[in-house]
Amino acid sequence: MSEIIPQISPRVAYDELAKHYDAVSRTPDYHRWMQLFDDLFREYGVRGPLLLDLGCGTGNSSVELKKQGYQVTGIDISPEMIEVARNKDEMSGIEFQVGELTDIPGPPGTFDAAAAAGEPFHYLLDEDALTTAFSEVKRMLAPQGLLVAEMNTTMAFRMSAEGPGVRRLEGSFVCFSPSSATPFSPGGLLDMESDSFVEQNDGSWEHLSTRHRTRHFTHDQVLRCLKESGLDFIAARGFHGGGLAQDLDEEHHIKALYVARRAEAEG
Repeated sequence: MSEIIPQISPRVAYDELAKHYDAVSRTPDYHRWMQLFDDLFREYGVRGPLLLDLGCGTGNSSVELKKQGYQVTGIDISPEMIEVARNKDEMSGIEFQVGELTDIPGPPGTFDAAAAAGEPFHYLLDEDALTTAFSEVKRMLAPQGLLVAEMNTTMAFRMSAEGPGVRRLEGSFVCFSPSSATPFSPGGLLDMESDSFVEQNDGSWEHLSTRHRTRHFTHDQVLRCLKESGLDFIAARGFHGGGLAQDLDEEHHIKALYVARRAEAEG
């Protein structure tokens, strides 16, 4: 009899994590990482300012994209993360909605561009779900609209599977631990436990534990899902040495940025 794997809901995990998220996820020079998205949009000819921020979380990517001149709508599966985003003063002018990547709310053909920063696509646990999500992105894009999607590489998943890893910031730290000792294989699942600790005003520390299940998608799988969705693959660029390489090496680049385009209007 095959083992029954317990459900791990990303919505539940991020609803729980919302109050700690900004404290444990701050990244120095995050604006420089988001600038790479804008660089790719401009390199491949973005046609307008309307941008959909996929898996926007608490809005940190959304506000950086707004600073780059885009008119941003952010969606996320977690109502609690969206609530945190809406309550930030710097989010004025950004629309936030609760929605899933496989069922994006809003009228079709609305956006000139879509960005997916972080790991939202990795919470889709099979190729059918990833294809559905890409199809939804295509539906939301105007003709010639561009998608730039961040994906974690084989190298990134392997490093996580060999954990634990600790990230310490002023006033917080977080530990990521793989839930089993099963070796990671490309295209496979990875279960992780996240223990975050945030210092409170009285000097005490609040602890929160969440569980996350993600799937690695190989380069060939991503290309296959893009093709099946009807999006045209343009480029895959690996992140290396503080910038983007001209190609992708899954064993040596920790991140990949995929660029795809919706073709001209059909018919």
